[in-house]
Amino acid sequence: MSEPHAFLAYCDKLFTPSESFIPRGYSSFSKLRPIYIGHELKGPIPDGAEVIELGPLHGPGGEAAFKQLGSISAKLEQTLREVKPVALHASFGKSGAYALPIARKLGLPMAVTYYGGDATKTTNTKDSFIRVYNRRRAKMWRDIELILPCSTFIRDELVAKGAPEDKLVVHHNTADPARFSPGKKKDLVVFAGRWTEKKGIDTLIAALARLGEELEGWTVRLIGDGELKEALVKELEQAGVEVELPGWVPADDMPKHWAEARIAVVPSKRAKSGDAEGLPLVCIEAMLSGCALAATRHAGITECVKDGETGYLVDEGDEAALADRLARMLTDKARTAKMGEAGREFALADFNLQEQSRKLEGYLLDLAAKAGKL
Repeated sequence: MSEPHAFLAYCDKLFTPSESFIPRGYSSFSKLRPIYIGHELKGPIPDGAEVIELGPLHGPGGEAAFKQLGSISAKLEQTLREVKPVALHASFGKSGAYALPIARKLGLPMAVTYYGGDATKTTNTKDSFIRVYNRRRAKMWRDIELILPCSTFIRDELVAKGAPEDKLVVHHNTADPARFSPGKKKDLVVFAGRWTEKKGIDTLIAALARLGEELEGWTVRLIGDGELKEALVKELEQAGVEVELPGWVPADDMPKHWAEARIAVVPSKRAKSGDAEGLPLVCIEAMLSGCALAATRHAGITECVKDGETGYLVDEGDEAALADRLARMLTDKARTAKMGEAGREFALADFNLQEQSRKLEGYLLDLAAKAGKL
């Protein structure tokens, strides 16, 4: 078998702990191998990963000239040409804008994946000459070959902002069924995410306060940190609701939390800034782990949670409805277990990491072949 062809995987901040889904998205590639490029290492480099840090390769003006003006130094061009890439894939719209001059300089076909706020935040959707992404957005959409929104919701958001429909292909977020599977279930409710407006943690806290004695015998574990935490923990204390607060948990440790949980809560909502989810990865992780979901009709959540079958859906910010659905799940454990089982089967069929990874490789191979790179 011939050696896999290289492609450039651009993400400006590489290996951010909360974005482990990016390298995992390439995990089932067999004909292509990623060469990660970007400017800042935010976490440890995965075993075997090939990385080119762009900072030392820039010419006069450095990183600023590269990002603001699209300047490609001879050293940068030569270094990237030496790995003989056949395509470029950028993660997040902003990284796509930065990567566009590289793709054009090297004559590479290019795809960019959108995950959420990069398509919905007002700062990313308004017209602005100052911000590189906003200034370069329309040109990028015109020039690149493929745009991969992580949900139909994100696809529709991009179309509404002028992205060409014929270049958009929904490519769902996924999780690895080899890492997430049901364990010995406990009477445990889990939330995992940043304590921010978008994650809807305030809605959950208000719902828990309404439940009162109905939580008796159950453990509530609220994972994560963020700017809303201090105030919301005080609200819990005032309501007399006892919860576990483990703080931030590394992605590699999350399987054990989902494995023992019966219920996962994903109460996300659109923030005032316009920030919205794409398709929260925690939904897929929890479903693969056999959890029933109590979630909101927000963004791509409706694409993976079947109301009344794999969990319950309520409107964004509706604490009373969320408390009601949680009460049903707490009191009818047999139905909750069936929802968890149905969710796992759905996730295995439609949100399987290996299958989605192979699809992504197929998209990039097709682009490279059409561009005469293979």
